[in-house]
Amino acid sequence: MNPNYRQSLQTANQLLRSGRGADCARLCQQLLQQMPGEANALQLLALGQQQAGDFEAAEDSFRAALHAAPKIPQPLLAYAAFLRQRERFVEAQETLLEALKLAPELVDVSNALARLHYQQEHWPQAMRYVLKAADLAPAAPPLWELAAAIAQKQNDVPHALELCRRGLKHNPEAPRLQYSLAQLLRQECDFAESAEAYERARQLGFEQPDLYRNRAEALLDSGDIEAAVVCANAGVERFPEHPLLQQTAAQMSYSSGAKRDHLEKLRLAVRERPSNPALWQTLIELMKRLGEEEGVEQVLLESLRLGCPATPNMQVLAALDLAQRGQEAQALEQLQRLSDESPDSSYVSHNFAMQLLCATEAERAEELSGRWLKTAPYDQTMLAYRGTALQLLGDPRESELVDYARMVMPVEVPAPPEFSTRAEYFAELTQILEGLHHSNAQPIEQSVRGGTQTNGFLFRLKEPLLLGLEQQLQLAIAGAVQEMPTDADHPFWGRNTRPKVASDLRMSGAWSVRLRDQGYHANHIHPEGWVSSALYISLPDEVQQGQGTQGHIQFGRPMKELGLDLEPRRTVKPVVGTLVLFPSYMWHGTLPFHSDQPRITVAFDLLPGAR
Repeated sequence: MNPNYRQSLQTANQLLRSGRGADCARLCQQLLQQMPGEANALQLLALGQQQAGDFEAAEDSFRAALHAAPKIPQPLLAYAAFLRQRERFVEAQETLLEALKLAPELVDVSNALARLHYQQEHWPQAMRYVLKAADLAPAAPPLWELAAAIAQKQNDVPHALELCRRGLKHNPEAPRLQYSLAQLLRQECDFAESAEAYERARQLGFEQPDLYRNRAEALLDSGDIEAAVVCANAGVERFPEHPLLQQTAAQMSYSSGAKRDHLEKLRLAVRERPSNPALWQTLIELMKRLGEEEGVEQVLLESLRLGCPATPNMQVLAALDLAQRGQEAQALEQLQRLSDESPDSSYVSHNFAMQLLCATEAERAEELSGRWLKTAPYDQTMLAYRGTALQLLGDPRESELVDYARMVMPVEVPAPPEFSTRAEYFAELTQILEGLHHSNAQPIEQSVRGGTQTNGFLFRLKEPLLLGLEQQLQLAIAGAVQEMPTDADHPFWGRNTRPKVASDLRMSGAWSVRLRDQGYHANHIHPEGWVSSALYISLPDEVQQGQGTQGHIQFGRPMKELGLDLEPRRTVKPVVGTLVLFPSYMWHGTLPFHSDQPRITVAFDLLPGAR
């Protein structure tokens, strides 16, 4: 091969790497006129045609490359990757097995077979080939990362951890593998060790926003709220443009209970990066949650002055601010225009429906929510708004959508057989849950007022009593779900799959809330659930023995932001050991209470099981 030809191949390869597949293909065609049938040029030609989207021509070129070099594995690997991209998995596997015969010790072949089986969720086969590849190249971190991911897919986290540690023995300076170890340790609830592993990954060069966010969460779960705040703040100093990390830092700061400006770093970030609308939106939404509505107008004006794009979401926030300042008609006009321009935007439609209800334009709110629900029938937020609109209209369809008598379902949760009484069982649960409330204040984004909420999915913790509680809940819920009606046309009853096995019930979230004196839940819904719940673990004497409604759960009273003076449609007195189930789209909240004793609950959202 002459030097000019070799240089031209290098140029073609550079074109391919820079995304200029069509230019790469043209250069290769010119080269093939000089040296017809040259295998390297044919393979680059095929890859260029594939990148350019000319798949028929690419296949012909791949086959020509295979014919030109039948004893070399690289063309087989390239063709198999093409077949895999085209989801022709059987042919891809056959091609890779041919390559394996030619080069059984070539790492790339076993790696490709592992990834092919991974894509098809053939976990045992994928594991076999990736471990073969790792034996051939034990210092290659991506192979151990893939092996750990396969073990995780098989729900074998201990094996995944073992594989990460084996890989780190061969290459202790591998940052991504160290991060994978941290993620797995956190999944196993080894929070302190996972925080150390995240820090090690950072020191090795894995600088990503998610690392800071996940490490801060691990530190919080380990009980070190101050270290969590420090970590999150370090993250936003490193990645000030990242909205989710900014939100995490603000939430951590607020949950610490410290008296400071929890949005200080976010305010600085929007001014340094004024063209980032997601940052401005995060700032404004957090200001509203923290009761800083009066400052929103100035922030909106500043965003425009500094050149923030007027995205639909930013225009929604501007319209809501108009309404907040009494310019209701102008706000609705702007939201109507945005709804017409962005009919598929849930952010626009949800806020428009909310503002229509604020203005008591129930007919328009019902029309908007009804239209939206035709394409998103299980949108819990819009179902709640539609129920309120129907109530304001006096429409009898409200009682079909929100049946407070039938849909609010108290269920007794029995104690496991090893406990002599339910009182003993729930007393022990109280002690466990008390130790899990690491924050000093309520979370910004939740409905809790005057209390704390646990972090993360409650039943991921390895505490035996909590795992037993999950099983007791599944049994209680399964019985209740079996008794619920089914109605294919109803957004609540129609999702009841009546699972035969309790473990088929899927929880999309689970947490504990601890309310102190004068604490309560603001009225709200759960936008990601189907069935929501409250299980009463410990109650103040004043709530259990009192004659009034303090500490009770109420249903049917909309959130305060709607400004509607509607009375609750049903109120339920809490009882220790009783689980109350209800639709996730049903407005619910709790009434304040006065006591030196806390009110402790466990709550979760349920999703329908597989049909």
